[in-house]
Amino acid sequence: MCELLGMSARHPTDVNHSLALLRPRGGELGPHTDGWGVAFYEGRAAQIFKEPVPAAESRCLAFIADYDFRSTIVIGHIRKANPTQIGRASANTHPFSRELGGRSWVFAHNGKLPGVQDDQSFTLGRFRPIGETDSEHAFCFLLDRVAAAGDGRLLGPRELGAVLRAPVEALSRLGELNFLMSDGAHLVAFANAKLHSVLRICVERECSQQVVVLATTPLTDEVWSPLASEQLHVFEAGEEVPAR
Repeated sequence: MCELLGMSARHPTDVNHSLALLRPRGGELGPHTDGWGVAFYEGRAAQIFKEPVPAAESRCLAFIADYDFRSTIVIGHIRKANPTQIGRASANTHPFSRELGGRSWVFAHNGKLPGVQDDQSFTLGRFRPIGETDSEHAFCFLLDRVAAAGDGRLLGPRELGAVLRAPVEALSRLGELNFLMSDGAHLVAFANAKLHSVLRICVERECSQQVVVLATTPLTDEVWSPLASEQLHVFEAGEEVPAR
C-alpha cells in the first residue's frame, strides 16, 4: 500500500523534516517505489510536484525537502501500485487535483477500492479520471457530490463534513479507504485502516503557531495518536473542527 503525509497549520510553515523522513520510505526503507507527490497550498492554488519514480531516488524530492516551501496545508504521498498492472505513470501518481469553485482541490489515497469503477452507485458526472486508478475515480466521485451540494461555493468545515460523510461511508464499504483531501482552506482526513496524527503547539512568548501533522506511520519519536477510524475529520488552521 501507499503512505500519506498531511499538514494543517495556523500560519505558513515548512514540512522539510517530514518530507526528509518520508523520502527514504519510497524505495530505500520501504516498498513504495511507484511514485511520489506533494502539494503545497498558496491560498486557493496548489503547487503540485510529482514523479512516477521511487521517492528515495528522486533528486527533485530531495531538493523540495531541502527547500523552504511554506504553506498552511500540505498533502504528500508515496505510492506502491496495487494492483501492479496499474503501473508507473504521471496520470496514476498522487496527489490528484481538480478545479472547483475557483480553487484547487487535492486528493491522495492509501488503500484499494475493488469494483468502484464498475459499480453504478459510483457513476461519475462532471469530474472524470485521467489515469487508471480506483483512487482517482473515488476523488472524482467525491468532488461531484461537493459540486452538487455547494454549487461551486466554499463550504464551511461542518457543512463540508456533512456533505462528504455519506459518500465516504459508501466508498469505505468497498475496501481500504485512507485519504487526505483539501480545498485550500480545510484538510479532510479519513481512515478505516491506519492514519496517525501529532499536534505541535508553540508555547513561546508571542508565538501563536499550531500545527497538526498526519501520517500513515509516525515519522518521529513524538507521541503520535491513531486517528479515530471510520470517522471524517476536518482540520482548519491546525485544529480539528468538531463535527457539531
